[in-house]
Amino acid sequence: MNPKEVYESCREAREEVAHFMRRLYEQGLTTCSGGNLSARIGTGHVIITPSALDKGRITGDQIGLLSLEGENLTPHLAVSMEARMHLRVYEARPEVRAIVHAHPVTATSFAAMTVDINTKLTAEAYAVLGVPVKAPYALMGTEGLAERTAEAVKGADVVILENHGILTVGSTLLAAFDRLEVLESAAKMTLFTSLMRGVSPLSADRVAELDSWKAARK
Repeated sequence: MNPKEVYESCREAREEVAHFMRRLYEQGLTTCSGGNLSARIGTGHVIITPSALDKGRITGDQIGLLSLEGENLTPHLAVSMEARMHLRVYEARPEVRAIVHAHPVTATSFAAMTVDINTKLTAEAYAVLGVPVKAPYALMGTEGLAERTAEAVKGADVVILENHGILTVGSTLLAAFDRLEVLESAAKMTLFTSLMRGVSPLSADRVAELDSWKAARK
């Protein structure tokens, strides 16, 4: 199919990307100009939220189409400044079908601290998130950031971008979105429990049990 045919054939997927972008904004997980979402289309294309549009009102017709080599196949839309980061993540993790990058306030606060988000406070958080990894700082929109994020995501589905934000991946947009939402909740729990005495995280035995449970579900 030519690019126009590919674009028309993925209308439902574009509407889904727009839906989750609006949902991020409505839930206060990003700002109207911040964050970007993408999804694989077939084996050779990616749809992605563009730059310079209000993310709180975005529609399916405003979702861009890229080749995996980075060619903008919707030239009437400005390419997201983080397109390279998305493409490098897809290259590093061929099984990933969707990416969410946003700046939820509590979780992103941990991107500016040496303290880690404790994902072992609840079974749900650990089951959904595992242990997030951190990617060293690089200027947003650069090849350096793309390279560091792609390297970090090889070891986890959740990446905390130093002094920047959060990136999550999944087999679907829902899975990637869920990880971002659960991470924000885990960050809040980490903050709340740090203010109180008697915190009781999952024991090593319970973590091992969850690891076995997750492995059996793959």
